[in-house]
Amino acid sequence: MFNKTIHIQIEGNLYGENAEFQGNDVKLEKINSETKSFVKAKDFSTTYQLSSRILPRTYGKLTVTIRKLDNNDFFVFTKFENNTEQPIMIDLSFPFEKDFTNYEVTRFHSEKIVHEHDTTLGVDPTSTPHGLVELKGPKTYANLVVSKNYNSVELTKEYNHRQKSQLRELIDEHDGTEITKKENSIILNVPHFAEGQSLSESWILHSDQPLFNKKVNFEEWEKHTLKEYKKINKWYTAEGPYGKLPWSIEPGTKLGYGRYFSLVHDRRHVDHYERTKERYFYDFIVNSAVNLLVYDSKLNKPIQTEITSTWLKDNYGIIAPYYDTRFNEYLAIHLKRISKLLDVPEYEEMALFYADYLLEQVKKKNFIKTDHGYLISDFYGSTQKKTTHTSLNHALGEMNFLLDSYEKTKKEEYLTVALDIQKGIEDIGDKWIRDNKDLWYQLNPDFTFHGKDYPLLTLEDLLKAQKKLVQVDLKRSPIFDRLITSKTQYLVNDKIEITRKVVTSLQEQGYGDLVKDYSHISDY
Repeated sequence: MFNKTIHIQIEGNLYGENAEFQGNDVKLEKINSETKSFVKAKDFSTTYQLSSRILPRTYGKLTVTIRKLDNNDFFVFTKFENNTEQPIMIDLSFPFEKDFTNYEVTRFHSEKIVHEHDTTLGVDPTSTPHGLVELKGPKTYANLVVSKNYNSVELTKEYNHRQKSQLRELIDEHDGTEITKKENSIILNVPHFAEGQSLSESWILHSDQPLFNKKVNFEEWEKHTLKEYKKINKWYTAEGPYGKLPWSIEPGTKLGYGRYFSLVHDRRHVDHYERTKERYFYDFIVNSAVNLLVYDSKLNKPIQTEITSTWLKDNYGIIAPYYDTRFNEYLAIHLKRISKLLDVPEYEEMALFYADYLLEQVKKKNFIKTDHGYLISDFYGSTQKKTTHTSLNHALGEMNFLLDSYEKTKKEEYLTVALDIQKGIEDIGDKWIRDNKDLWYQLNPDFTFHGKDYPLLTLEDLLKAQKKLVQVDLKRSPIFDRLITSKTQYLVNDKIEITRKVVTSLQEQGYGDLVKDYSHISDY
């Protein structure tokens, strides 16, 4: 199918700004080169124009970004833009000539993934990286993670000169990586497959140290990624990771992927790093911070979602770009977490953008008013025709973040809005509880309910809310207690898996009897 193959090999040093690529059968013209500095990382990015050495023909562009981290590990992000109508394969090779004598590849067992249909996302055919590669010599060592190759096309719908929705449509995930030993070098071949008028992208993580010091930590991570492959990023680019989108998007496609901010923060890498301190997870945490700064260099305001949801468009008139409260909460919490892990105090200061955004939403009266308080709406966009719904987990997350921000800053406005949201939730009271003891997902502006609640997310938020109220010298909420009890009873009655972390929180807050002898418990 790919009858045109272009051979490109790195020349010189891969380890920073001196990386150069040469084509055996094409001419590579350097058309752009730039360097960008971030906290704990630096990008060296070069774009080459690919053309025929014989004919007046241009094939496309190859962009190579080397992201060097503060521990001397680095990512290599590669993107080939095929500007022709014919399929092209770029045979991209990386020779390692530092006296490496042998290599070992540990594959991720992608074949074990069951690509089941998700009611929201459909089927996500992407899987896991190609594998973990060790290069060894008498006095040399290198450890690499090599990705799969992702072939896609860009889809864009423009609404006006200010607003557009942009995403990718996946054509295919390829796994053509090969490692060969030739004379005094080991060569890593990472083929880039590109249908006509499409993009082809891959990534490599390189370290001179073991990425996993303990084999058991790698095995546990692989087990986790195979189980939770839909929630863990695989398709990384220099502009950020691309994750599977729901079908309800514009432009419409069942294989839509975007810079999806519920995933961009790589929360599960942070969870595992806190427990294991493995180098692999550290590298992805630093990378996640860079991804946010690539999207917004200042991060002093909420980030807008760049993909239109047809559901929001049809019901509320909202089109991209727009604000999603939960996504911004994820990013703010991520900044606070990694501020401590990476010892970057300014990230915690940046995180306050979200608390200030919530204050602005109250001033704009973008909320559902209740008897004694209000519930801030989940979304806000400049084109919206009416107030949107409020999800219970969103409201709790906002309340918790504002209480955290009040603890840090002692700013009274944060506490006032947090307590008004608490009153809003309590005004609805037991009506949040469904007949089967589960909780409703959302409250609509007309005070009707809709949607199935997440298995654990809202319960986690409720438990955190009770803990935060006590920390700021306030009383636990009796209504929150009833919601926690009901939700836990539902989980136990339906034998739904509960994480060990949630079980521990339940026990610490006096709900131990509800999960006594419960066997459906997972570590993550």
